[in-house]
Amino acid sequence: MLIIAGLAAACSRERPLDEQIEAHLERGDAAQAMALVERALRDQPGNAAIQDLRVRVLLRIDTPDAALRAYAERWGQGGSDSPAVFRQVAAGLLQAGLRAPDGVLRSRAAGALAAWHAPDLLPVFREALAHPEAPVRALGVQGMGKLPGEEPARLLLGAFDDPQAEVRAAAASASAGRSDPETHAALEKALTDADPLVRLRAAATLAKDGNAGAAGLLATLLTDRRDSIRMQSAEAVGHLGLRETTPMLRGLLRDANPYVRIYAAEALVRLGVADARPVLTAGLSHPDRSVALYAAEALSNLGDAAGSGILVEALGPDRDPSLRLYAAWTLARLNDARGLPTLEELCLHPDAQVRMQAVWTLGEMRDGVGVPGLRRSALDAAPPVRWQAAWSLAKGMGG
Repeated sequence: MLIIAGLAAACSRERPLDEQIEAHLERGDAAQAMALVERALRDQPGNAAIQDLRVRVLLRIDTPDAALRAYAERWGQGGSDSPAVFRQVAAGLLQAGLRAPDGVLRSRAAGALAAWHAPDLLPVFREALAHPEAPVRALGVQGMGKLPGEEPARLLLGAFDDPQAEVRAAAASASAGRSDPETHAALEKALTDADPLVRLRAAATLAKDGNAGAAGLLATLLTDRRDSIRMQSAEAVGHLGLRETTPMLRGLLRDANPYVRIYAAEALVRLGVADARPVLTAGLSHPDRSVALYAAEALSNLGDAAGSGILVEALGPDRDPSLRLYAAWTLARLNDARGLPTLEELCLHPDAQVRMQAVWTLGEMRDGVGVPGLRRSALDAAPPVRWQAAWSLAKGMGG
């Protein structure tokens, strides 16, 4: 019996490592599975296949944060990348983020999901759309609209009946480009929604398809008493090229709210009204620096770099971190990398919220210039920072 037992043990040791680990995992023995992986790594520390296996095991035992740390350590050691494995890590962190007790982290996870919108993340979208918090559901709906297939279409239609206007508005926006009768009927119904934002988003979506009634509704919303509705209506008619709204937009150039005036001027420039551009350039000299930066952003939306000077000025170390981040982000949209050193500095800021925002902004930089900083931040001490770094990197990998 002892000989048979010894032979059985020897045969077991000769089984491939992944099969041995799988057997332990199926029995629920996570500790023994990890022990096998760690032993193999001690014997072959540079073996990429074993490193990948370690990450996958950590994901299987529902520890995506540990999986991220295990993967990110490879960058510091000059190890090779396995994009498919890293995507699995980022997806695991999305689910963990949606369930996190930290509200900011939940919101960041939902935002990352909406930006990534990969079809293989449909299970995570289901979870987001069933979330008790309306902002999370709204972001999930936003990304869901970009997914093909029957189930995403069904889930999107269901969002039109959400009790929260924020989610219904997201459903209306996310339905752009869908021509099926059910979606069209839902959008037509949304034109009579009690909330003006839902009506606005539905009208903008329908107007893209040439719906004259929807375009007329957008024009009336330019006179809404709410500043935010006037601003978003101006943005919509500018992007849609609704030239018939030009007189109303000109009226908004005299609005009491300077931000409304900026939105109106940007829309007019999009509609070919050249004399509206000086309104934006004059805004760069506004005594309120926030308004001036907003004017610079409006110009950047038009591909106009006239506001670059005040954006670079706002990067100064004596400025508030939120303004520095905003300036760096706006410059990045102009493909201007002068904000990169500021972002790398803010990735070391003592406030984790600032670091997280800096990491997100790094992820918006073009041509991969932010990747080195993102990789460093993937090992940050604060989970929201390193998770945001992972999501930005995974999105950049083409997921």
